[in-house]
Amino acid sequence: MLHFRYIRAALVAAALAALTLSGGASPRVIKNDLEQASVFNVDDAAEAVSVLPETMKAGSTFYRVRNDLRRCALPLCGGYFVAQVNASTTRCADGRFKRECYVAEIDWNGQEEPEPAQLLLRGNIVAKRYERFGNLGELRVSELWKSQGANQASGTFYLVRDRGVRCVAFPCPTHREAKLNSSFIRNIAGVNLEGAGLGEKASVVNAAMTGPDGVVVAGTDFPVKGPGGRSFELRATQVYVRSKSESSSIKPCIKTGCSSQVCADQNVISTCEFRPEYACYQKASCERQSDGNCGFTKTPELTECLSRK
Repeated sequence: MLHFRYIRAALVAAALAALTLSGGASPRVIKNDLEQASVFNVDDAAEAVSVLPETMKAGSTFYRVRNDLRRCALPLCGGYFVAQVNASTTRCADGRFKRECYVAEIDWNGQEEPEPAQLLLRGNIVAKRYERFGNLGELRVSELWKSQGANQASGTFYLVRDRGVRCVAFPCPTHREAKLNSSFIRNIAGVNLEGAGLGEKASVVNAAMTGPDGVVVAGTDFPVKGPGGRSFELRATQVYVRSKSESSSIKPCIKTGCSSQVCADQNVISTCEFRPEYACYQKASCERQSDGNCGFTKTPELTECLSRK
C-alpha cells in the first residue's frame, strides 16, 4: 500500500511539471546566449521563432563599397573598391585575398546607380576581362541596403529582426541578431538606436525591423543584466534598410529539364533520356553560385554520388 502511494505521488508530480513547462517555458537562444527571462506571451514567442530570411542563406556575401578616386586610364581606375564586411580580407576576382578588391564595374541589376558610400551590397565578385587590361572584376548585385542614419558606421554588422517576444522582466530576448557573412546567431535584449543618428527615420527602421527582411545594424553588443538574468543589447552606430526596387528582379533558381537535371532561373526544355547521374541531382541544392549563375552546389554528398555513377 505504501509502495502504491509513492507511485501515485510521483505521477502527480510529473503531471504538474508538464503543465508548468507547457504554460510558461522560456525560449532558448540559438547559439552562445544566456538563459532569458520568462516570456509574457508564449504563443507570440513560438510564432516569432522562424527561419531566417532569404538574405542569410548559405553563400550570401555582404560588401561595403567606395568609389575609386584615383586618376589614371579607365578601366584601370575609376571603378570601385569593395570589402567584405566583418572580415579582414576579401577574395577578389583573380582569386587573391586582399583588404579590399578593385572592380572596374558594378552590375546594379537594372537600377539607377545610387551613392556607394551610403550602401551595403549583397552580391558576388566575378571575373570580367577587358581588352588590353585583362581581368579587372565586376560586382554583381543581388540586394541593395541603404543607410538611414547620419552617423558613420562602425562595429560589427548584424541582420536584426524583432521576434515579437515580450517579457515580464528585463532583460528579455526581444530581438535576434545574425552576424553578416557568418553563421553566428543569438537572441538579444533589444537594439539601442540612439547612437545611429536616425532622426525622423527611426519609425521607418522600427517598422522594417518587424518585417520579413529585418534591418542591418552596425554596432557593438554590450552586456546587460536585470531581474530576468543576463543578456546583450546591440548599440547601433548605423542602420540599413533593404531597397525593394530590386527585390523581385532576381529570379530564383529552379530544377528543370525533363529529368530535373538542369539548374537554371527559367524553364529549360531537354531531351528525355535518363542517365544514372540524374538521380544524384534529385536531392542536390540548386542555387546561385559564386559566379552569379544558377547551378547545383557541389557538396561532398553530390560529388560522392556522381563518382559512383
